[in-house]
Amino acid sequence: MTTFTSVVDAWYDDPEAAECIVGVHVVDARVATFGDLRRPLPPSIVAASRDHGIDRLFRHQAEAIDLVRERTHTVVVAGTAAGKSLTYRIPIVEAIEQDPQATALLLFPTKALGRDQLGGFGPFLSCGVTPAVYDGDTPADERRWVRSNANVVLTNPDMLHVGILPNHPNWARFLSGLRYVVLDEMHVLRGAFGTHAALILRRLRRLAARYGADPTFVSTSATIGNAGELASRLIGAPVTTVARDDAPRGERTFVVWNPELLDPDAGARASALADASRIFASLVDADVATILFARSRRGTELAYTWAAERLGPDTAATVAAYRGGYRADDRRTVERRLFSGELRGIVTTNALELGIDVGEFDASILATFPGTIASFHQQAGRAGRGDDPALTVLVCGADALDQYYATHPDELFSRPPEAAVVNPDNPVILGAHLRCAAHEADLSPDDRRWFGETFEERVTDLVAEGSLGIREGRVFSPTGRSPASSIDIRGSGGREYVIVDDAGTMLGTADEGRAFSQCHVGAVYLHQGDTYLVDVLDIAHREVRVRAAKVPWYTRAHVDKDLEILAEGSRKPLDRLTVHLGTVEVTTRVTGYQRLDLRTQAVLDTSPLDLPERSFVTDAIWFTFPPDVLDDAAVGPEALPGAIHAAEHTAIGVLPLFAVCDRWDVGGLSTPHHPTTGTTTFFIYDGVAGGTGIAQIAYARAAEHLNATTDILERCPCAAGCPSCVQSPKCGNENDPLDRFGALALLRTGMGRRA
Repeated sequence: MTTFTSVVDAWYDDPEAAECIVGVHVVDARVATFGDLRRPLPPSIVAASRDHGIDRLFRHQAEAIDLVRERTHTVVVAGTAAGKSLTYRIPIVEAIEQDPQATALLLFPTKALGRDQLGGFGPFLSCGVTPAVYDGDTPADERRWVRSNANVVLTNPDMLHVGILPNHPNWARFLSGLRYVVLDEMHVLRGAFGTHAALILRRLRRLAARYGADPTFVSTSATIGNAGELASRLIGAPVTTVARDDAPRGERTFVVWNPELLDPDAGARASALADASRIFASLVDADVATILFARSRRGTELAYTWAAERLGPDTAATVAAYRGGYRADDRRTVERRLFSGELRGIVTTNALELGIDVGEFDASILATFPGTIASFHQQAGRAGRGDDPALTVLVCGADALDQYYATHPDELFSRPPEAAVVNPDNPVILGAHLRCAAHEADLSPDDRRWFGETFEERVTDLVAEGSLGIREGRVFSPTGRSPASSIDIRGSGGREYVIVDDAGTMLGTADEGRAFSQCHVGAVYLHQGDTYLVDVLDIAHREVRVRAAKVPWYTRAHVDKDLEILAEGSRKPLDRLTVHLGTVEVTTRVTGYQRLDLRTQAVLDTSPLDLPERSFVTDAIWFTFPPDVLDDAAVGPEALPGAIHAAEHTAIGVLPLFAVCDRWDVGGLSTPHHPTTGTTTFFIYDGVAGGTGIAQIAYARAAEHLNATTDILERCPCAAGCPSCVQSPKCGNENDPLDRFGALALLRTGMGRRA
C-alpha cells in the first residue's frame, strides 16, 4: 500500500522545504471493530443493505442504532467516514416500513450536504422510503410534491425556519407522523447560528406536539469537548452520547509547515496562503488528488488563482474554487464536477469541511489552522477515505494561535477538544423566535417548557414594545406575515446585501457587517478568481454594484469602536488583576480604508468613508489593571496604550484554545482609562447581539487564558511585536499602537509571574 513517506522525505531533501517542516505525526492504520444489534433488523432491510455492500455494522453504529430504535435522543461522535449517517438511516427506514405514516426530518448545515446525503437512502427505496430535498433551490412545483408525498425530507435550519414552520398547516401530514429529527454535523451549530438553530428546534418540537408527534432526535458530530451537552442545549432535552470510532482507517501522515521566517526582528514570515497554494499545485501536478482549505472567501480566490498560474492549462482545468456567496448554478456546476471525479484539486472555504462526498482525495492542505481542533480533524479527514492512506499539511499562519501550534505541534493530537457553546437564552435571538412562534400559533404559559425560564419575561418585553399582542390570556402576532424572512440565522451581520456586476448579474451576497467593511465604495471584491472594484454601496436598496478590474492591490477597512458597560454580573481576582463578566453595548463605524500592495502588503494610500454606525448589546469579559500594577510593571503613560492594546490582541488570538470559536467570533477593545472601571482595561466580547456563551467560557477559564497569553508574548522571537504575537488581521486601528514588551510586563506583574 502506498504511503506518503516518500513525499515527506523529498521535502526533507529540499533545504528550503526542510526548514519549514516543524512537525511530522503519523497515525497508524486501524482495523475495524464490529458489533451486533440487540434486536435483529427486518429481513428486507438486511437484504437491501447487503445488496449495496453493507454487510456488518461497526460497534459504534450498532450501539447508536440500539439507542435510537429505543427512542432515546442520541448524539454519535466519531471521525470522518465512520458511517455515522447509517445510525439514523436504518432506524428511519425501519420506522417507515413498520408504519407508512411515519416521517423523518433531516437537517444539514449546508444545501450541498443535504443534497449529497439524498443518495444515501437509495439502497432502501424498496422498503417504502420516499426521500426528497426541500431547500431554497427546490422549484415551486417540486415543493408541492414534497409536502404531499415525501416521508423523509432533507433540508437545513434556514428552510425549516423560513419555509416549513411558518407554513405548518401545509405540513400537517408530515408533522403528525414525525418520528425522527436528525441534526447532521451538529458541531457546526454553535455560536449565533447554533443559538438560532436551538430556538428553531424548540419551535419545531412545539408544533410537532400540536400535531400529536414527539420526535426522537439523532445528532452526529465531529469530536468536540462537550458533544452531549451541546446536543442537549440544542434540542432542550437530555441526550445519550456514543463517542467512539470503530471504523477502519488508513495510515495518516500529518505535516506541520511553518513558512520561512523572512525577518526575525519583525517576525515576518512568508505567506501561508502562498505556500499552501504552491504545495497544492505541486501535489496536483504529481497526480495527487488534493483539497485545499482557506480561511476566507478572499483567501480561497487568491489561492485558486495562484495555483492555476503555476499549473499548465490542461492541469489547471482540473482544479476549481468553491465558497459561500456563489450563485446556486455556479455551486451546482462545481459540485457536479467534484462528485464525478472530474476535478483533481479544489480550493475551498470550510464549505466543504462537512460530510459531503468530495470524491477520492489523497491529500488535504489547511492554509492556516482552521480555528478549532474539531475543524482541524474534519478538514484533514476530507482525504483518504476508508483504509486508504492520506496526507495532511497544516500550513501555519502568522497569528498567535497558529504560531502556538507551530511551537507545540504535538498538541494538535494530544490537546483535549474545545467546548462548543450556544445560548438559547440570548434575549435578542429568543425574542426574534418568539415572534416567529407567535405567528405559528398563539403563545400561552405552557410554552415555557419549550422556551425556558426567561420565556415570560421576554414575552412581556415584546408585548410592551408592540411586537406581540394579548387576547384572552394568549399572546398573538399582530401582523399577518411571519417575521422569519427578516431574521438572519447565519450570523450577526444584519440585513443581506446583493452584489451585482455592471451587467446586472448577481455575483453573490453579503450581510450588512461584511458589506460595510468589505464592500464599501473603493473596496476590492473577489469572485471565482476574478477581481472587481466596488462602485456603489446602496444602503437603501441593500445592493453592492461592482465592475471587473485587474488591480495589484487589496483593501482593508478602518473601524472606530466604542464600548459602554451596561451591567456587571460577576467578578473574581486573578492574582493582582480582576476579571469581570457582564453586559456591554458596542458601537462600531467604518470610517475609512487602506489600499495595500497585493504582494508586499505595503500601504499605498488611505481614503475616508462616511457610513452609518452599528450598535449592539452583548456579553463580555474585561480585565482591569490597578495603578500599582502599572507602576510595578514600569509601563508609563506613553507606553500604556500600546501595551494594553497588545495584551488585548494576544488574548483574543489564543482564546480559541479554550472555546470552539476563532478571533472572528469575538471582538475587543482596550483603553488606558475606561470611564466606568476608572482604570486600565481591556475587553473581549461576543460578536453577536445578546451573546452566545463564549464570554462565559472565557470568564470560567480566565486564569488559564491569561497564562497562555503571557506564554505567547514570552516565546515569540520577534524584536518588537509581530502577527505571531500582538498584531491582529482584524484590527480596526491598523495595529497601532502596539507594545509587545509592555504587554508582557503588565501580564507578568498582574499575574504574579517572574521574568
